[in-house]
Amino acid sequence: MRFIPQRYFSNLFVAISIESDECHLLAKIVKNGKVIKSYEAAFDSTNSEKLDSKIIAYIEDKASSVLDTYIISYFDSIGQGVLPTVKSSEFSNFDVDSSSVQQIKVDNSWSIYASYAQIDLEKKFYDKTGLDLLYSPFVLLNHSVSKEPACAKPTLYMYNHKDSFSIAIYLERKVLFGAFFKTSEIEGADELESGISSLEEWSETKEEQGVEDLILLEENGESEEEFHSLDDLDDLDNLEELASQSDGFVEDTETALIEELKARTSEKAIELFGRNMQMYKYLHSSLEEFYKNKNYESDFVEDIIIFDNYEMSHTVLDILKEEFLVNIKVKKVKTLELMLEIALKDLGL
Repeated sequence: MRFIPQRYFSNLFVAISIESDECHLLAKIVKNGKVIKSYEAAFDSTNSEKLDSKIIAYIEDKASSVLDTYIISYFDSIGQGVLPTVKSSEFSNFDVDSSSVQQIKVDNSWSIYASYAQIDLEKKFYDKTGLDLLYSPFVLLNHSVSKEPACAKPTLYMYNHKDSFSIAIYLERKVLFGAFFKTSEIEGADELESGISSLEEWSETKEEQGVEDLILLEENGESEEEFHSLDDLDDLDNLEELASQSDGFVEDTETALIEELKARTSEKAIELFGRNMQMYKYLHSSLEEFYKNKNYESDFVEDIIIFDNYEMSHTVLDILKEEFLVNIKVKKVKTLELMLEIALKDLGL
């Protein structure tokens, strides 16, 4: 290991992921390869052009006692992908302009690329703090795949995030095909309706039963909290009257709140179902492209492994299995933890 003086001082590593209107942050103070302290926080983040001042203040507070601070961001912008070549002259075969993207060569056999314009936007977003490392989901995906046994036959790996997902088809350690998709734009009612209606084309009966089962599953998974307290009683003089009325009042309030909780749970289940149906559409079109485009060394995909940082609908997973005749495994991962793990390795700290 090469000598790095910074390693022997305390350094702050901050991993950041912007998801919809939220900023998720994981920070660790590391000294000589050991984690001294960890901090995790979430903030509202409605400004899409600049990192919010309260987040900057939080980072500065945690950085007050360290030598250096490293800002690491999750890159989920359109304009990135993977290609089964390291020759930039061959990018045009895949409709990618090599002059407008930054290329990372992996194992001298395939490439990760990202748009210079989107990278510049990320740098501007962090102009107050600076941006030290920017990780594409394909970097996290490849890092996760590297921990798995090498696949002897084409296997589709997915990295599932809240607002996006990435796929790459591997053979051994080489990527044959990949794609990146945004899912955040399907949150509206029209998109959800479109996502759910697409299942009718697959099987109308199964859709109705599947949605019902999914909603029941989600509802049964939530605890129905009971509410037995009344606030602001100072202005109620007649405690005897209160005692006679409180049972009915609490019962009505409890029922209303439980019904609201169930409604919200159902909405979340339907939203998740719609998002995953959109994912199904993207996967379907991607596999068609992989099988039919002569630029790819294609063979039948029998296995799908999903590294899941968000949520997956079990109903849609069943549809994927039956539609594509594949085996599916889901493995939970944490994006921010992975980012810090890779960053410490890349920086040698």
